[in-house]
Amino acid sequence: MEETNTQIAWPSKLKIGAKSKKDPHIKVSGKKENVKEAKEKIMSVLDTKSNRVTLKMDVSHTEHSHVIGKGGNNIKKVMEETGCHIHFPDSNRNNQAEKSNQVSIAGQPAGVESARVRIRELLPLVLMFELPIAGILQPIPDPNSPTIQHISQTYNISVSFKQRSRMYGATVIVRGSQNNTSAVKEGTAMLLEHLAGSLASAIPVSTQLDIAAQHHLFMMGRNGSNIKHIMQRTGAQIHFPDPSNPQKKSTVYLQGTIESVCLARQYLMGCLPLVLMFDMKEEIEVEPQFITQLMEQLDVFISIKPKPKQPSKVGKKLTCS
Repeated sequence: MEETNTQIAWPSKLKIGAKSKKDPHIKVSGKKENVKEAKEKIMSVLDTKSNRVTLKMDVSHTEHSHVIGKGGNNIKKVMEETGCHIHFPDSNRNNQAEKSNQVSIAGQPAGVESARVRIRELLPLVLMFELPIAGILQPIPDPNSPTIQHISQTYNISVSFKQRSRMYGATVIVRGSQNNTSAVKEGTAMLLEHLAGSLASAIPVSTQLDIAAQHHLFMMGRNGSNIKHIMQRTGAQIHFPDPSNPQKKSTVYLQGTIESVCLARQYLMGCLPLVLMFDMKEEIEVEPQFITQLMEQLDVFISIKPKPKQPSKVGKKLTCS
């Protein structure tokens, strides 16, 4: 305002690319030349008309609070550094039965891709393994023991134990961050060696992913070809849930060595569907044959449909998925 000597009134809640899909209305008052300058500065920041895209990605609703961070610190930092608006589904707060995994990112294409990568890196990475049974009433290891505390601090991971039954064994749970994968893997290997000794190399490690059930067939590929390829390439076992099991219908299990499980998890996350949307001017005509060619070449689905009309604004929306 001081730079252009104008008065600017912003909406109380400015959310570009959020569920309303409406551009913000900003009121600028002042001399004609000053208003023009202020408008150019605002539009250079918002850039709602040109080269702006919206990407919709799946992030398990159980991890939304972890990604957002305390007081929104994590996601605010991502938005500031990428110049994007990131929107988490409001419906999850009120709807206890049906949760949405969909997260929307709006901004310039390069910024959107950077934000997508950053969000994936903020996800937690949890690895688990079962301790071998040495005998009846085997005590659970103490997570506060000097050795385990040293491993936790060295590799920046948290370690917890869950007893399998009153008499036998325990599950070891190692929790870290996706952006610290190497340390999580090394820390898990150290724990295995410390707790299982010579048996460490024979103990399988597991992890799980919460993936919306409607994406399972897409990710598995025709006759399960995609999953078979990932298992062959990594050596990990991947188990999709029985569709008839309502309690675990979205949980996908991975098992194998530390390296194979982490690699298979990475491949699976790369297979999650993405939807990219952007506006195009109504007068632009796109040849159907060109769209068909693109879909075949890039193995994507593209649709073009008229955008809901707003006052003084007409256009089309192109969607790629």
